[in-house]
Amino acid sequence: MKPHSSVDGASGGKATAARRVPAQRRSRERVARIARAAGELCGEVGTDGATMEAIAERAGTSIGSLYQFFPNKDALLHAVAERYAADMLTLLEAADPPDAATLPLDEVVGAVLEPFVAFHHAHPGYFALLFAPQGSAALRAVRGRLRERLVQRVDRLFRARVPGLPAAKRRRLALTAVEAGRALMQYIEVSVPRAAQEEMRAELRAMLVAYLAPWFGGESAAGSALGRGSGARAGRLAGRRSGGRSDRGAGGAASGGGGAGPGGVAESGAGACGAGGGGAG
Repeated sequence: MKPHSSVDGASGGKATAARRVPAQRRSRERVARIARAAGELCGEVGTDGATMEAIAERAGTSIGSLYQFFPNKDALLHAVAERYAADMLTLLEAADPPDAATLPLDEVVGAVLEPFVAFHHAHPGYFALLFAPQGSAALRAVRGRLRERLVQRVDRLFRARVPGLPAAKRRRLALTAVEAGRALMQYIEVSVPRAAQEEMRAELRAMLVAYLAPWFGGESAAGSALGRGSGARAGRLAGRRSGGRSDRGAGGAASGGGGAGPGGVAESGAGACGAGGGGAG
């Protein structure tokens, strides 16, 4: 494990870099056990309840071993958060659907969500550690970098699907989808009984498909009505926005927002954004 430093180099005045890099295989394995134990305990009792003594006991090592590698708990949790972020991005990059431009929209959404579910089950401390309200500045910095990478990834999928959609609008859609999806998934994983989680994940998937369908269209295997005619809906939406502006001022010039299909979506989105910030996100 390489030492990590936070953006500001400290959290509450404490160092957030690992004390030393383990060179031997046995030391690397010990650090991996410590990181796994810290993540598990954060998931069970929260970051405040995960003491260095409890982490050492869970990892099957001495408290002195922890301090050989990490000067304090902030440094240990920061290292675990960095490891989580790197592991998640590696997993997601491998899971990107290669045919995102042509897949039904709900299949694209499913392909994006499924690796998250698997990751959270394998890393139960992910939400407790990275999204704790009282998280340190170093943890917030890791969270911010991870969010930006996730938004870029989703934006890339969207660009492949509708390349003509204005970049600013596409990013707003990506950011909204990432943050809404993360918040509801956190609720599902943390607060919903295991027996009901699959149904709640289906609701999350349907919500994202319904939100994105007006811009990205596509038949839905779970309910083709979500995707059918979405280009026309986007055109009507842009037309209503343009029409409202025309009624207030220049009159009738924006009546051409009814193009169907991805091309129509791109043109309508461009018209709405270019004419003064129309478009949710």
